[in-house]
Order: sequence, then C-alpha cells, then structure tokens
Amino acid sequence: MILSFPSPYQRLSHRVDAQILQASHEHRRQLVIARTRLESADDWTAMLKQLERQKNIRVIPINTRHALLSWRHHADRTAC
Repeated sequence: MILSFPSPYQRLSHRVDAQILQASHEHRRQLVIARTRLESADDWTAMLKQLERQKNIRVIPINTRHALLSWRHHADRTAC
C-alpha cells in the first residue's frame, strides 16, 4: 500500500482553509493570512490566484508574505 502525502501547495491550502473556516465560525468576514518561511512564493501566489477566482472571497495583497481576505457570506472554498 502506497501512502500519498499532501504536496506543499496542498498543505498551504489546507492551512488557509482552516483559518477561513475558523474565522467564519467566529462570524468574522475578514482575515489576514501569512506565508511561512517554509512555504514557497510560487505556491503562495498560486493559492492567492485560486482564492481570487472564488466569487465570495476578495484577496487584497498587503506585501509578499501577507494578504487580507474578505467575504460577504459564508466562505466555503477549496484551493486544491
């Protein structure tokens, strides 16, 4: 049996998904996310572009490591 491990992009996506879900449960409609030193700039950029394609999530880059996410309704998304 071969176990597949999540790619770095998938780990980043899951981490951000969890942060969005937590913020939604707390009835917040904004969240600042940050790229860690272990996450590649390419994965970060790809994940932000995926988020931008979501109709209910707005991505506002702050700098190369941080972005503000905002949404009007329940943020239910998958970046993978």
